Amino acid sequence: MRLQKIRAYVFSCLAVALVTTCALPLRATLTLANFTLIYLLLVLVIAVRSGTGPAFVTTFVSFMCINFFLVPPFYSLRVADPREVLDLFVFLIVAGIAGRLASRARKQAQVAQQRADEQEILYRLTRSFNQLTAKEGIYAALTTMLRHDLAANQAQVMPYTTDMPAADVSVHYLLLRAGEQIYGTVRVAFDMPLSQSQEELLNTCVSQAAMALQRIDLTERASKSQQFEEADKLKTAILHAVSHDLRTPITIIKTSASNLRHFHNQLSPQDEVEIAETIEHETDQLDKLVGNLLDMSRLKAGALSINRHPNALEEIAGDVAARVWQLTRQERIKIHFPDDMPLVNFDYGLVLQAVTNLVDNSLRYEPAHRQIEIRGEVQPPEARLMVVNHGENIPDEIKEQVMEPFYRGRDGQIGLGLPIAKGIIEAHQGRLWVEDTPDGGATFIMALPLDESKNDETENTGRG
Repeated sequence: MRLQKIRAYVFSCLAVALVTTCALPLRATLTLANFTLIYLLLVLVIAVRSGTGPAFVTTFVSFMCINFFLVPPFYSLRVADPREVLDLFVFLIVAGIAGRLASRARKQAQVAQQRADEQEILYRLTRSFNQLTAKEGIYAALTTMLRHDLAANQAQVMPYTTDMPAADVSVHYLLLRAGEQIYGTVRVAFDMPLSQSQEELLNTCVSQAAMALQRIDLTERASKSQQFEEADKLKTAILHAVSHDLRTPITIIKTSASNLRHFHNQLSPQDEVEIAETIEHETDQLDKLVGNLLDMSRLKAGALSINRHPNALEEIAGDVAARVWQLTRQERIKIHFPDDMPLVNFDYGLVLQAVTNLVDNSLRYEPAHRQIEIRGEVQPPEARLMVVNHGENIPDEIKEQVMEPFYRGRDGQIGLGLPIAKGIIEAHQGRLWVEDTPDGGATFIMALPLDESKNDETENTGRG
C-alpha cells in the first residue's frame, strides 16, 4: 500500500515535468492564462486518478514550474508583472479546490462501487444459503465465499478444524450466533488488516450464515415435531384398532378353543371341523391385521427398504391371479396387457403386496358372477396397472378417505390395505388413485415412472 502511494506521488511529479517540457517552446505563443488552464486540467486528472494527496502535490509543483519556467523573468521565482502574481495565486487556490472536489467525487464513486460489490456478494451468498438444507453446506459456502470474495488467507469453522494460522497475518474470530444459539466460531485470516467497510461485510456474512443455520435448525425441529405428531396419531389409531379389530378375532379364537376343550365329548365331528375352520379363519385374519399394522408402522417411520430392478407388471398380475385361484378355486380375475408393455424398475415383493391389497379390496365388493380386471397400459412417462371392479361406485367425497389409514368401510372393518398400497407406490415415486368404472364400480389406477434409458438398455441386451 505504501509503495503504491509513493508511485502515485512520483507519477504526479513526472506528469508536471512532462507538461512543462512541452510548454517551454510555447512560451512566446501562449499566455499565462493558457498555461494555468493546462495545468488545472492536469490537476483534475491526477485528482481523479490518484486522490487528494497527489493532487495537492501536482498543484504545488505546477505553481512552482509556472513561476520558474513560464513567467518572466524566466528561471527565477521573481515575477515581473505584479498582476501575474495574482494570477498565480488564483491558480494555486482554484487548482487546490478543483483537486479536492475531483478527489472527493472519485472517493464517492469508489464507495458506491464498493457498496454495490458488497451487495452483490451478500446477494449471491444469501441465494446460496437458501438452496442448502444441511449445516455442512452452510459452513462450506461461507468459507468458500470468504476465501474467494474477501481474499481471506484462511477461513475455517471451529471446532471443526485444528489448523493454526500463521503469526504474521491478521486473524478475526467471529461467533456464528443467532439469538441465544451459537453454532460455532469462524476464524478468518487475512494478509493485510481489514478496512472498516470490509470488517462490516465480514460481520454481515457471518450473521447471514448464522441465520441460515438457524433456519435449518428450525426446519429440522418442525420436521421432528411433525414426525412425533404423526407417530402419536398412528399410536392412537393402533390402540383403537387393538381395542376392537384385534380383540374380536382373539375373542372368537379363545371362545372356539374353549368350546373344543370343554364340550369335545358332546360335539359331532362336523361341529369340531367347523370350530377348527373358524379358529383357522380368525387366526388368518388376525395375522393379516397384525402384518398390516406392522407394514403401516414401517411406512410411517420411513423404514421401508426398496430394492429396484427391471420387472414386468404382467408378472405381478399373473402371480396375484394365481394366488386368488389357489384360495378360491375360481377364475375371478381377467388380465389384459399390451404386447409392447415395457419393463419398469420397482421392488417386486413390495409392488406384489400393493397389487394384492388392491385386488383383495376389489374382490370384496365384486359381484359373485363377474370378474375383476387387471389391465396394463403405457402413458409416458408412466406405466400404469389398473384394477377394475364392477360393484358399486365409491362416492366422490370419500375417494380420498379410503386411501387413509384406519378408514372404516361399510362392512365395519378398518382399511389398511389401500393405505399400505398407496405408501408403497409413493415410495417408488409413483401415484395411486381411484376412478369410477364406466358401468359401475371402482377402478384403482397405479402409475409407476418409466426409466427410458434402462428400458432401452434392457431391450438391446435382449436383442443381443
